Amino acid sequence: MTEHEASSPALRRKLEGQFQGLGLVRPFRRACYDPGDRLEYEATGVVPAMEGRITVEVERFVGGGFAGQVYRVKLLDAEGPIEGLEPGKHYAIKILKPPSGPARLFRNVLYFLAYQSHFGPQVNPDAVRVGVLWQKLIRRAAVTRFGDPAAVCDTFATFYDDGARSFGEINEWVDGRIWRFEVDDRLFARWRFRGELPEDHNCPEYVSKKQFMDDLVALLHEMGAGELARQYHWWTMKSQPNALKRMSADASPRAGLTAIDFRAGLALLPFLPMSPADLWLIVKGLCRGRIVQFDRTDPKRFRRFTGEHAEELAGLEPAVEELGKRERAYRASMPDVTAHHVRLLVSPDLRGSIKRGAITSWRNLGRIDATHAEKLDRGTLLFPLLYVLSFIPFLGKALLKLWGNDLARQHLLRCLTSCRYLVKAMEGSRIETLVAWHRRGRVSDDRAMKLVHRPVRYWTERILVGWLPARLHRFLTDPPYAWARMREAVSFTVKILRVPAFREEYLLQQVSRGHEEGMLTEAEAARVEREIKDPYIQKYLRCLAVHVCTVPVTQVVMVVVGAAVVAYCLAYKQLSWTASMGYGTAAAAAIQLMPISPGSIARGLFVIFMMIRDRDVKNYYIAAPVSFLHVIGYLAFPLQMASHNAALARFLAGKWTIGLVHLVPVFGERGGLLEHWVFDCFFNLPLSIKRGFKTHPVRWALIAVFAACAVAGVVFLGYGWVSEWWQPK
Repeated sequence: MTEHEASSPALRRKLEGQFQGLGLVRPFRRACYDPGDRLEYEATGVVPAMEGRITVEVERFVGGGFAGQVYRVKLLDAEGPIEGLEPGKHYAIKILKPPSGPARLFRNVLYFLAYQSHFGPQVNPDAVRVGVLWQKLIRRAAVTRFGDPAAVCDTFATFYDDGARSFGEINEWVDGRIWRFEVDDRLFARWRFRGELPEDHNCPEYVSKKQFMDDLVALLHEMGAGELARQYHWWTMKSQPNALKRMSADASPRAGLTAIDFRAGLALLPFLPMSPADLWLIVKGLCRGRIVQFDRTDPKRFRRFTGEHAEELAGLEPAVEELGKRERAYRASMPDVTAHHVRLLVSPDLRGSIKRGAITSWRNLGRIDATHAEKLDRGTLLFPLLYVLSFIPFLGKALLKLWGNDLARQHLLRCLTSCRYLVKAMEGSRIETLVAWHRRGRVSDDRAMKLVHRPVRYWTERILVGWLPARLHRFLTDPPYAWARMREAVSFTVKILRVPAFREEYLLQQVSRGHEEGMLTEAEAARVEREIKDPYIQKYLRCLAVHVCTVPVTQVVMVVVGAAVVAYCLAYKQLSWTASMGYGTAAAAAIQLMPISPGSIARGLFVIFMMIRDRDVKNYYIAAPVSFLHVIGYLAFPLQMASHNAALARFLAGKWTIGLVHLVPVFGERGGLLEHWVFDCFFNLPLSIKRGFKTHPVRWALIAVFAACAVAGVVFLGYGWVSEWWQPK
């Protein structure tokens, strides 16, 4: 599937229209929106809290995590005096429901364990208001710390999305980027400065961002919002994307940093730390008596802060007042046994508040309708029974909808009494799944339309391959797609190996994309385009072509060796099939994990050949040894190019880093700390070592000798262990 096909919403709208044409009683279950969708909301401004109606058009999906899904939208119309909203401008809307089902389930389970309630910001109007009110106050308070309210993203209104069954918020659209990788050959001296950041520092953006986030954390603690500060603790390793650098401040490494996200996604439980920083946060929380942490604040500290900074917060008195009321109502709407303790038993008012909170959540989730919500609110005996039943996984939700939602009950009754309606209901369910498949690139337009009317093939595909990654799913089920991908791979390899113009075009396309993503400045991209005929860049492109050809070498050798080990174990050692397969798999894995692989050997030998052919050591002395390393060898020429064209070298190494880190679950998020660590380890560290050899040759020579001895010792011990293991029994 091409990128255009994957992002085109035309077929999904057609399928949704086909669903509506089935005449089902229940509504279409929507996971997320597509570009071009028009959304209308009854919205409430943040300050002042004025009611209005807005119409927006979705321009693109920005991303989604545990806290929700974010879109860039254009405001088409605004009825009502909502401050900050102007038709024609771009905004970011965040719907507080993850687009991924597994992510939503994981988030909700953790939140339930923490507070014994549904995820508050998604279903509780008090919770969603508390979040935007805090953001508005933090933005104003940022003036005291940073001298600029733009250091925090502005927020304008909240709304309820009936299609997604979730509350949401509309915020300022920040045209920014995460960070730009920086070439640093003084890695060991990165933090050796005092006071202000030196003008000649090699990594001013990296250091400035950490300082900004540390200052923001200190501000949040001062305001009494310590648990909100978890969004910006550096050592969570996932917080870095929450601070963007505005494109308008691209010229200065210190200016334009903006905090954009104050919505936590996952509750922090004492037995489930999810990052290095969480361990320390859990200990500090337990010392304060906080067993779970999410978004609870300290009212006393906040009152003290507002008293001390009354002048800076002038005009936001209504926000402070509403925040106090909403915060109390939000906390009282959940059982939260770790905070309420025995009050759950002795306080009728608290139990009544929890009852109203549960009813509100059920209604906003679509499990009960307005009529049944009123009945539950007035009654006293039925609610406890339904409340207990709602805790039953999966069954509780069905029982609640069966009692409290007329449409759901009518839909089930028709399914049980009409075969024709049941067939339509099953078709509607297929359509919803196929819409999600098409959005993720699992099926083409034609296959999606065919599978709607082929239930047997659809269910076979869903059971056998529906759980696989999207590309593999389509590769296995769509022969034309698989054949096209293989032809493209072969064609690309041949062209990049034999056609110089194609190599140049490929590099310029990558550079253009890097410029759009903020990885290269306009001047740096222009320089690469201007110097594309430079002999050194041409040499790099030729080597890149050969490197591409060596990619499958390791995989082919791995399969051959694995098969040979299986045959050896079966025929010679007389082992069972299971044991033989185990040894074959282990051998294949060993080849894949070796620091020097068959593919890297082929790559390294080619670089040695080029060095001998060109009779040139200067332009190969870094690339030659690095090329022999598995995986890291693709950085050989970017490292060599660092002194020739630092921007291009940084960009190529950054692309490699992003591709590698994204394979890591959770911490492989774009812009996370792991991404920068990998870049430093495999790009900046070799450059720093090279600089160290030049400035302190004796010291670094001793370090190299000790490192070589350590590696030799490990290899010797490993060889002895393998030899002992491989002896015939």
